[in-house]
Amino acid sequence: MIRVQEIIHSLEEGQWAKRIRGLVLLLLIGSLGLVYNLNLTQNFTSPEAMDAAQLARNIAEGRGYTTRFIRPLSLDILRQQGAVSDEELRSEFPDITNPPVYPLLLAGLMKVLPFEFQIGNSPRYKPEIVINLLNQVLFFIALVQVFRLGDKLFDQPVAWCAALVFLGTELYWRFSVSGLSTMLLLVLFLALAKALVKLEEQGNDEVPRGGGWFAWMALWVGALAGLGGLTRYGFAWVILPVLVYLGWFLGRHRGRTVALALLGFLLVMSPWLVRNMQWSGNLFGTAGLALYSQTSTFPEDTLERTLFYEPSDNQKNAENEIKVGVADHVGLWDVANKLKRNLRHLLVHELLRFSGSWFAVVCLVGLVVPFRNRSLRRLRFFLLMTLAMFALGQALGRTHLSAANSTLGELLARSLGQGAPEVAASSVDGENLLAILGPVSFLFGAGLFFSLLDQWKVGLPEMRLAASAGLVVAASLPMALSFLLPHPSPVADPPYYPARVQYVSSLPGESGEDTISAGDLLMSDIPWAVAWYGDRDCVWLTRNVQPDFYALNDRWPISALYFTEVTTDQRYVSKVFYANELNWESFVRAVRVEGDLPKGFPLKAVLNDYSPGQWLLFAIPESQP
Repeated sequence: MIRVQEIIHSLEEGQWAKRIRGLVLLLLIGSLGLVYNLNLTQNFTSPEAMDAAQLARNIAEGRGYTTRFIRPLSLDILRQQGAVSDEELRSEFPDITNPPVYPLLLAGLMKVLPFEFQIGNSPRYKPEIVINLLNQVLFFIALVQVFRLGDKLFDQPVAWCAALVFLGTELYWRFSVSGLSTMLLLVLFLALAKALVKLEEQGNDEVPRGGGWFAWMALWVGALAGLGGLTRYGFAWVILPVLVYLGWFLGRHRGRTVALALLGFLLVMSPWLVRNMQWSGNLFGTAGLALYSQTSTFPEDTLERTLFYEPSDNQKNAENEIKVGVADHVGLWDVANKLKRNLRHLLVHELLRFSGSWFAVVCLVGLVVPFRNRSLRRLRFFLLMTLAMFALGQALGRTHLSAANSTLGELLARSLGQGAPEVAASSVDGENLLAILGPVSFLFGAGLFFSLLDQWKVGLPEMRLAASAGLVVAASLPMALSFLLPHPSPVADPPYYPARVQYVSSLPGESGEDTISAGDLLMSDIPWAVAWYGDRDCVWLTRNVQPDFYALNDRWPISALYFTEVTTDQRYVSKVFYANELNWESFVRAVRVEGDLPKGFPLKAVLNDYSPGQWLLFAIPESQP
């Protein structure tokens, strides 16, 4: 009898009750994820996601940290630096754009799990499904971290409220199926925030801790910041708020913790930065030149598509030639104007919804409201510093990847099929640093809400539960409404149809004509997709036909030229009619309307099965007249 009562008590209030509630919650989250994945997801639409995935495949297949997505600017830098010959570049092109942690994580996944890269009958690309599942596992890990941090700093009601708001925010679900590294960054940032709170509490506790514990924790904090910086270079800005936090709030331990945190950060970051310096002469490779992107000289994506360096016999004045080629075209006032323009856009549009919905405003208010808890006040200070640094980094480092009004953005908006013009203004991109602060800021927003409830003297537990449930429902309403809208096509076409890209990349070879083989070089306006889906080396379309294309083709013969709607679906007056006659838009018009190619153009054969939107030009086999 006693044993039965113990079992009943355990099921109602003991350990089994917690396990059952946890299992039910896990099943609900899994069901939500399944419904979301089946109805609201597409294949990858972010160039960064495809770039990281193809890079991971190269690593997993033993080709090292090499890329099939070749930027003309990267080619310039590597050739000018002279660390590798043209022949070596042609066989294995080292990547000098992406930080390594996320591609290495994906490469490990590709080693452990079987990846089927050939596209079958399913409209969804199977490797992307597996990558999405990995990111959703990281999403659920971040969810647990939010709850545990909230339980430590506030109490369980606040922790539950913040965790459920995070779970119901569509922005983070979209990040979890985007193929981007944001979910990994959330996990690292939440671990960093918890480590800082723990250091601050122990550093000011009356019960002293040994010096070794503070040393290891400071090294761990610096290593977390370094791992984040090697996941996304912009995240490295967080080391400055970390050092200020440790120096301000760690009392007599401040000197040691600041030095060791900086040491841990440098130990993690330095080997990779040295590698970049050896290959490119820049600590961050081509990513370090993002400062000059989106200026009047280099609008849209033209910076990475421009050729600057042309080696000559006279090498006396070759020193720093690539810096002269890029930086000397952009004045200080151009960079200042870029900063002012992007900061204004951030303050007017992005900051008010940095965490995905209207609840961001509540979170911002919560970040400036003083709390009695000392750890909360100090963590709030750290978050505000980080917010300022990330805003500065996001404004200075903004490139075409964040431009919602680009041709690519408009094409992708059409494939969603929801008829919503704001879809093109999505903030789901790799340059969105502010979204990383969202989960921690939810704790302050929920804490502010419960503080107001206490002031209203809502004594009934049922009323408090109803009020918090209403908050969660209201914050999750945008995501709930997404299920009621017409569901997007599982394939983002145009311009990304995986089967078509893979087919076009290998079609001539399969048809028996020896025109494109695995070792040949393609050029396209969506090279990231050709590299990922087609598994072919592909150069980004140069800024113009003459002289850039001819100069590149003379040294690296191009076997095929693949145009998509990114080029063919341009504005007629500004991009085609009044544009420079040597640009690609005018080139495509001549091919489509006049049926003529420029004299001496090396690619004469045309595959127009997917015209007028997409075209493939390739070299006529030598065996044919």
